This record gives sequence, C-alpha cells and structure tokens, in this order.
Amino acid sequence: MTEIPTSAATNKAQDQSLSRSIGLHHTLATALADLIDNSIDAGAHNVLVRFVQDGTAIVGLMVIDNGRGMNHATIDAAMSYGTRRNYSTSDLGHFGVGLKAASMSQAESLFVWSKSDGHDAQARSIHGADTQHVHSIDLTLAASTVASIKPRFPFVTGTVVEWRGIRSFLMSADADEQVSWLEATIGDIRSHLGIVFHRLLGKNLTIGVDVFDVGFKRAGALNNVNPIDPFGYLGSGGARYPMPLDTGTKSTVLAHIWPARSQSTEFKLFGAPGRDWQGMYFYRNDRLLQIGGWNGLWHGRPDFGLARIAIDLDDDLRSHVTINPEKSGVVLDATAVALLQQAILREYDGRNLLSDATSVLQAARSHTPRPISVVEPFEGLPQELSDAFSDAFTFVDGADPVSIGWRVLARDAFFEVDLVTRTLWINGRFRREILGRKGTDNTDVPILRTLLYLLVHSMFDVHHHSSKQQEQMQAWQDVLVAAMSAHRERMGALR
Repeated sequence: MTEIPTSAATNKAQDQSLSRSIGLHHTLATALADLIDNSIDAGAHNVLVRFVQDGTAIVGLMVIDNGRGMNHATIDAAMSYGTRRNYSTSDLGHFGVGLKAASMSQAESLFVWSKSDGHDAQARSIHGADTQHVHSIDLTLAASTVASIKPRFPFVTGTVVEWRGIRSFLMSADADEQVSWLEATIGDIRSHLGIVFHRLLGKNLTIGVDVFDVGFKRAGALNNVNPIDPFGYLGSGGARYPMPLDTGTKSTVLAHIWPARSQSTEFKLFGAPGRDWQGMYFYRNDRLLQIGGWNGLWHGRPDFGLARIAIDLDDDLRSHVTINPEKSGVVLDATAVALLQQAILREYDGRNLLSDATSVLQAARSHTPRPISVVEPFEGLPQELSDAFSDAFTFVDGADPVSIGWRVLARDAFFEVDLVTRTLWINGRFRREILGRKGTDNTDVPILRTLLYLLVHSMFDVHHHSSKQQEQMQAWQDVLVAAMSAHRERMGALR
C-alpha cells in the first residue's frame, strides 16, 4: 500500500498507559463493533467494513460510515487518549478510548480520514509502538483520499477508519488457504455484528462487508450483515413467556424460554449448541453488551439451556453494572446480583423461569424419537456431553452403563474394552502427547472420548467377545496406534 507522508506529532496522549492497558482482550469482531458504535453515535445510517486485498494478501481494513464526520478540533479530540467527549444518554460510546484502543489492539498503524459539512477534510495517524503521538496528514491528501473512497452509499460527509499492518490477519503464500481464511473471517464478523447490533439493524442501520482489490481498483460482492436476534423464535417454548421480571428498578427485564429442539441461527449462535448461550443478555441503548452467561448467579446447566433473559439497563441498574472496555461483557456488583437472583427465582404458581425451562426440555426429551441405541456412557464425559447423548440416543435396555478413563496399557494397544469393570480404557501412555501437557481432568479430550466410544459402544452390549469382534477391535487398534505414531512424528517435526 502507498506510504503516506505525515507531519511531526501534533498531539500527545495525556495518559500513556491507556494505549497499552485498554483493548487487550479485543478480538477482530469486537474491535470492529467498537468502531461501529462511534459511527452510529455520529449519525451514520450506513457502515461498510472493507478488507483491502493486494494479490492474494489482505493488507488492510477500512470502516467507512456516512455520519457527520469530524473537523480539525473534533478529529484531534477523537485521536487523543486524554480527551473524553461528553456522551449523551443515547450514545453507544462509553469510555472515550474505543477508536484508539480497538484499532491499536489489531493494527500497527491507524489512519483516520474524515469530512464534515462546511469544513476541509481532515486526516490523522498513529503508528507502531509510538501510540502516544498523533500525526497530522496534509489537507490536500486528506481531501483526495476521502474523495477516492467509493462505498456503496452516498458519502458526502463521514469518516474512514483505516488499519494497516493487522496482526491477526493470516499471511500465507497459499492462495486457497487465504481464501478460506477470509471467508471464515467475514462469516465470523457478520455473525458477531449481526448479533450485537440486531435491534439497530432492524431499524435504520445498514452494515455491509466487502473486499476491495487494489490491482483491479474495485470491490467484490457485498455481504450484508443481517440481524440475528437471540430472542427471535417463532413460538415461545413456554406458555407464559416472554414474561417480565420485577427487579425493583425501571430496567426492562424480560424472561424467555426458547422452544426445544430449535435449529435456528438465532438459537445456535455462532453455530454452537443453543444451550451454550443460556443466561442474561444486557443491552444499552439497543446495543447488546453481553451474549448469555449467568454472571456468577449460578453455574450454567444443560437443563437451563432454553432460558434467556433480555435486560435493558436503565440508569438505576446501570449504576450497579460495570461494562468491560471491549463492551463484550459486564460485571455485576452485589446489589445487581441480589436483585437479579430474586427476580429470576421468584415463583409464580409454584414455578420460576429455571424450573419452567427444565420442564420444557424434559418434556421434549420424552417425546422426541431417538432411533439409534447405544449403551449408556456413565462416567468420563462432561455433563453437557452426557446430556447430548441423552438427547440423541436411546440407551440399551438392561445394559449396565460404561465409564471412560485412562489407564496404562501395552504399547501396541490404543484402547481396551473391559467387560468386567464396564470401562473403556484409553492408553495413558499417549495422554500427554494427545493433550500436549500433563492431564488430571477425568473428562479431558471429550472429542476423543466420544469418537472412540461411538466406535466401540456395541462391544459392551455382550457378555463376551466373539473371535470376529476381537479381530475387528485388533484392526482398530492397529490403525489407531499407527495414527498415534504419525501424530508423534508430525509434532516432533514442528518442534
């Protein structure tokens, strides 16, 4: 990309530690969401996230909006760590450092180009480890650069935040690998932004993602960010839900129970099992701050997997809630914990949200056909995985359940089916190599345990093994031991 000449530093941060301490936990998606907060606060109705591609390499990223833009004074304030503007109650901005912290958490260089009504275009930059100093860019270059930006919407006023030298981008000479990475990254970004801004996308906000090819000087296909509503079910799972919960504050707290067995994107956020996203969803000015979780009220349980709570923070409850710098989670003080616990556990007709969610899930399990039978795995799997087995399979009648664990076996054995103790043993000689460390958790490597159990479960549905079953298991042993040897060689080559 073209080198941009800059002047000497025009501004110095008043608190140098901010550039190092804030934004440490940003991901690419949360950093972009933080920038889009600023765009919305600037009155933008259109935002474009643009990857800049040179050949097969992605060399930069821009966030372009058609908001009010900034003049000389406001762009200097926006780029200074020591200046915090006055936020209105409707603003999404919160800390006054989002632009800098989000950008420098991802990129070596930050450029900001902006044009406001009645003022010359302005541009500033921050580079490398010298995050304390802000550099001014020539007004003529600022004007020509802003004029050259061709987003997919009218761009009379607005701002372009540009990142260069992005540390989280894949740099590979393999074109196919680059394409796969880019497609996955765009998918992750669209999912995150679609969830975080789902209420605003349903109103007057449009967010798109595209890839601009430097060589061809044009952008490829536009990928719109579609709203993904974590409460967007067609029919509630519980007859009296959604139901308001009384916290004694003016905050709107609405309890929901999803219908069981939902396969919708809104339930299975980011493609993960829906029960992983049980819990509380905190909103501020229709911007989602936290995606599920119980914030220490209690541990999540598979039986609570259909329960979600939408919490719109008012000033009263807000005073007991701390928003993390990445705006991707909140911390509750003791007062907030007590208020929410009481509201969630308050019983109506002898039932509360959690007991209702449990009842809906149990009823669905009892009525759902499960045509495949396995011997029940008893110990050695995480609880949520045991529940997944219960959801997916019927268990063989009269067969004692099976445990899964580690034990040192012969070097030519990967596993052992022990009919006496009803245990599937995995050879402990391989444990450290598989884990990459010493293991003490009796439910570790759940994917290995599951795959191996699905392979051999039928071997536990007998009193003794026939010669054919023994031959079959020996063939599996030979292949798995060979696979372990290949794994060992490849790991050794990487060291």
